[in-house]
Amino acid sequence: MKKITFILLVSLISGTAFAQNSVTGEAQVNAEIVSPLGIASSGVLNFGTFTTSVNDATIVILPDGSEKNFSETDMVLPGDVFSVPTFTVTKSDNVAYSLELDVVDSPTLGENTLSLTNLTSTAGSANNSATSFTVGGTLNVPSDAAEGIYEGEVQVTVSYE
Repeated sequence: MKKITFILLVSLISGTAFAQNSVTGEAQVNAEIVSPLGIASSGVLNFGTFTTSVNDATIVILPDGSEKNFSETDMVLPGDVFSVPTFTVTKSDNVAYSLELDVVDSPTLGENTLSLTNLTSTAGSANNSATSFTVGGTLNVPSDAAEGIYEGEVQVTVSYE
């Protein structure tokens, strides 16, 4: 009886081992393709025409272009015109992007440079879904700034998140 039990036990163990020689698992595969990002711009970040002040000063243009504020009122000229650029993003619907604003070239006139800081946009800075937005900033004007037209460049970078 012991011999039959032993043979039966060995048969069951070896049968079980051979029965699970391989197994299969499955997983679903998904992929979503979105359109490439695109960006176009129109207009300029134009701080307008003004005088220097007896003090170093700042000029702030709100990103929506609704206001231009001077830290020194002796700089203001009547009839001054200013503007903000508009950026239009082409992208897939329901996909957010991040936004980075940079000063590529500070406004310069020959050897003279003005500092452009605090760039802001109407789109904010994270998880954007807006397709169009505008950009404003702060121009720092020293009291001894040279007379003339200063030119520079800002850059807007959008990236899918």
